[in-house]
Amino acid sequence: MSLEHRLHDRCACGSALSSYAHSSASAASGRPFTLAGVQRVYERPRPFQVTHIALDLRLDVPKKSVAGEATLDVSRIDARAKELLLDAVGFDLEAVELRVGDDGKFAAAAHVYDGQTLRVSIPEGAARAAVRVRYAATPRRGLYFLAPDEHVRDRPAQVWSQCQDEDARHFFPCIDKPHNKQSTSLRVTVPEGWFALSNGARESDEDEEQGGVYRYRMEDPHPSYLFTLVAGEFERIDDEADGVRLHYFVPKGKTDEGKRTFRRTPDMVRRFGRLTGVAYPWKTYSQIVVSDFIFGGMENTTATTMYEHILLDERASIDVTADDLIAHELAHHWFGDLVTCRDWSHAWLNEGFATYMEHVDREGYLGRDEYEHGVRGDVAAYLGEAGGRYRRPIVCQDYDAPIDIFDRHLYEKGACVLHMLRLELGDEAFWRGIKIYLERHARGIVETRDLLRALEEASGRSLERFFEQWVFRAGHPELEVKIDHDGDALTVSVKQAQAAKEGREKDKDDAGTHVFALDLELDISIDGEVRREVRRVESATATFTIHVPKRPAFIVVDPELRIVGDVRVECPGDMLRAQLVGAPTARGRLLAASLMGKLDDPATTRALGASLAKEDEFWGVRAEAASALGDVRSDDALTHLLAHARTGHAKVRRAVAAALGKFRKTQAADALKSLALRDASYLVEAEAARALGGTRQSAAFDTLIEVLDRPSWADVVRAGALDGLAALRDERAQAHVLTRTRYGIPTRGRRAAIMALPKLSTDRKVREALEDLLDQSDPYLKVDVVRALLDIGDTKSRGPLSRQLERELDGRVRRRIREALRDLGGAGKREAERLREDLEALRSEHAELKARLGKLEARIAPKEAASKSNGVHPGRDADKHEAEKDAGEKGKKRKKDERASR
Repeated sequence: MSLEHRLHDRCACGSALSSYAHSSASAASGRPFTLAGVQRVYERPRPFQVTHIALDLRLDVPKKSVAGEATLDVSRIDARAKELLLDAVGFDLEAVELRVGDDGKFAAAAHVYDGQTLRVSIPEGAARAAVRVRYAATPRRGLYFLAPDEHVRDRPAQVWSQCQDEDARHFFPCIDKPHNKQSTSLRVTVPEGWFALSNGARESDEDEEQGGVYRYRMEDPHPSYLFTLVAGEFERIDDEADGVRLHYFVPKGKTDEGKRTFRRTPDMVRRFGRLTGVAYPWKTYSQIVVSDFIFGGMENTTATTMYEHILLDERASIDVTADDLIAHELAHHWFGDLVTCRDWSHAWLNEGFATYMEHVDREGYLGRDEYEHGVRGDVAAYLGEAGGRYRRPIVCQDYDAPIDIFDRHLYEKGACVLHMLRLELGDEAFWRGIKIYLERHARGIVETRDLLRALEEASGRSLERFFEQWVFRAGHPELEVKIDHDGDALTVSVKQAQAAKEGREKDKDDAGTHVFALDLELDISIDGEVRREVRRVESATATFTIHVPKRPAFIVVDPELRIVGDVRVECPGDMLRAQLVGAPTARGRLLAASLMGKLDDPATTRALGASLAKEDEFWGVRAEAASALGDVRSDDALTHLLAHARTGHAKVRRAVAAALGKFRKTQAADALKSLALRDASYLVEAEAARALGGTRQSAAFDTLIEVLDRPSWADVVRAGALDGLAALRDERAQAHVLTRTRYGIPTRGRRAAIMALPKLSTDRKVREALEDLLDQSDPYLKVDVVRALLDIGDTKSRGPLSRQLERELDGRVRRRIREALRDLGGAGKREAERLREDLEALRSEHAELKARLGKLEARIAPKEAASKSNGVHPGRDADKHEAEKDAGEKGKKRKKDERASR
């Protein structure tokens, strides 16, 4: 896929703009998901249910601490249970009190506290009780305090919470598991002049708020990970949708950006309610933008928190949208907030649905082409992880921390499974099943079987085999499809390549090498009419013969993307060219373009150039044509790309820039320099800078340094320039890149610099500089530091990594460190990188040689034609001359040997 379609971080999974997306298959390729020593996780017992939590909190901003009182209403489930277990990390307890029944008084409670868990004794026979805890805490997780400093002077003073997956326990006592849902109320004291936001209805009056006291009440039950508290200085924008009050809170001075960013929220509220058959489940919906947020967004019930990059200025809005992130977090208010996964192993019911609803919103707003393009992007994102890092079942209980499974399998593959289910059942049955699922389990907890049964009830279909192979087992089909035509027979040969791995990977429980049962759809075009053929594939190999009256113009394989996997098609070039022009859907034309980059003939290059030139074509097709021309790498391909380097559509222009980076020629570098120095789009400038380094032209260095510190949305231009310097391989770049890893540079720029360093040098200075960054606070940055150290491949990093693992609290970072410690084995990865570079160089040389050969053939052909017309055959006469010459030389040698013997 030539371009990413998603530009934002989300609840816990990295974005396409993060360095995660730019990683190639690492040394972990084929590794199992489960790490050594990890035990299967089962849902914790629930002898008691917490039904309400009332919090009275006081924020001490200078000390980054909180003090307060938590009162928890509890009901008994297990008649024999004696202790209520509460999660509470790092508290200074002042008092723990208990009230039995509804009318009793609080008295000191027998309890045990070990710094992690508070165990409170509950008298036998007590059906209900209340526990009151007075405490103070300086949270290391869960609640975060921001303030400006000498390096980041424009950082606002703020406090915000982030409780997913299980971090609420760091600032209030609770059952910190998704299976316990309770109502909440909050009274919080913040600095005067600040605003505070929490879940539910705001109950404080103006006098209280002027004194820094805010009160909120959430009547509907929700899990602790969806509790929120945000405090700081904000401006408010009001909106409305079908009676739901909407509020957007943005930093001071950012009202215009806020209106631009959130303007489509009412449309999404209405669309999701109409499709699911369930209106937005709450009375209000707020979105608040904070700084330095550790996720892209978080769907706290009625009050989503968003990171600062969601706000778009005018230039960013040219080809960046915040709609995907807004739709994702809003969709969670049905999928995750209204119905909540009973434990994290079923979290795809939250994240897969939220990701899929991004595509549903795009379909409703922009059309089916955008929908299918987005789903295709999610397939590619999932395949990247499954092919390069690990593969696992979507429903998975083998993890160290819940955040381990918040990955491309949970988000992207989960969304793709829902896409397949919708195609399998049809729109009417699919959405009817979703309505049953939501209404039946509203304000409760669910597992995957609940969704399966609701969809079966709505459709009358048996879906157990579908869920077994796509959700409960790892892997995906890797299809090799070959198309041949002979007379009236069209032969389609199918091989499930993943099944061939079964023997050598049988000991890996998550290898995903089983044979899939699936329908292979083919759209066959004959005389302008397209007919669909469907063949069932249930074995490792299959061959189908389809009778046709004549040779088809083209055949589109899997036209609706019913197969979430790697589908490789071998098809005659003339059919692909016809498909690029005549396929009735943008997906069909795009698939043709994606395959044509492997062909290198004038007709294919002309066809791709013509597709790129069509301004009325869907932009995704044009972008794919540009990418294919970059793969061809001939002089003619370069000519087509140069002709459209300033095409009007920013996304196509960006694809052209990326393709130009595959040519190591001055013409490509000159065009990229112009785009990098000045373009209306931030993303085009960034991509041009990135591609400029790929040309390996020494003159590119000065241009990249010139744009290196240019301000841009989300620091994308700096990141592109750093990627370009890494690709350029110019030793002068090292000092510039190393400087940009320092604290004070915006995080995304720092991350790009960190990932660029190993490509420029693997010496001790670089390794130690990276090791020094392991204690930074930003989890995304630390993940990239770990990956960069793995790229270097020096086993001396094992010590610093192990020490960081001992003190690391973020589950995402811990997972990456454990993977790195497993995979650090010396120069293996560096050697693979070197071999990839050598292969890339050979491909470039091969393309240039073929281009030269084509020019020579073009010159010779007219001369041969003229000679033949005069009865002269240059090739045949030359062969005769060479034969006579060889015979003469052999005769001379024989006579010489005879004289020597005499």
